[in-house]
Amino acid sequence: MKRWYDSEEDILNIELEDKEYWKSIELPNGVVIDVSKDGAIISIEILRASKVFSGDVKKVIETAKLAS
Repeated sequence: MKRWYDSEEDILNIELEDKEYWKSIELPNGVVIDVSKDGAIISIEILRASKVFSGDVKKVIETAKLAS
């Protein structure tokens, strides 16, 4: 599992599996789920992450690798 945070765009991305991307499912709460053709969730992208995570949970962002 890999994770990175883009501070300019305020996006947290969590990569779960290293499979070929097929399509994205965007949920109304600003979460985007990427899936492979076999239906496996391969990554989760959280838009406006600093608004979603606060307090102690904000450590998720702080420990994520900064995007290059």
